[in-house]
Amino acid sequence: MNCPNCGAAMEPVGNRNHLRCDYCLTVHVPAEGQDGLVALDRDHRLSCPGCEVRLKTGTVEGKSVAYCPRCRGVLTTSESFATIVARKRSKRPAGDAAALPLDPAELRRAISCPGCRGRMDTHPYGGGGTAVIDSCHRCHLVWLDTGELTALARFVPRRRGR
Repeated sequence: MNCPNCGAAMEPVGNRNHLRCDYCLTVHVPAEGQDGLVALDRDHRLSCPGCEVRLKTGTVEGKSVAYCPRCRGVLTTSESFATIVARKRSKRPAGDAAALPLDPAELRRAISCPGCRGRMDTHPYGGGGTAVIDSCHRCHLVWLDTGELTALARFVPRRRGR
């Protein structure tokens, strides 16, 4: 994204969801979209495993991600994924949200990893919540269809007393 003030390229600021122009120091906070995605509108080196279009860069909860401008899926590293889910859940009240049943058809799909082109492992997310995610253990990447981050954030484990 270019600076609305001077036209220079804007860069993400650390682990924040805003951009800063290094030339004139203007700060811009893009609006969040579905799943808390802040689109930075720069091309990413990888392509969408579903649509095969070039991914774009963005952030979710201050962590860098890639997203598909067509299907709005999100690609992130395994490490960033864990942080994103934890941050999203920390903003929700305690208690379990009602889980929706998994659609068994989601488990039968096969997609290729955008990194190594090998088949991604399609499985229910094991950390609570209802979502089928795709992960590549070789590249340490996680693919999430649009809405899956929101579904995972809705699950908050009950806090146990002593």
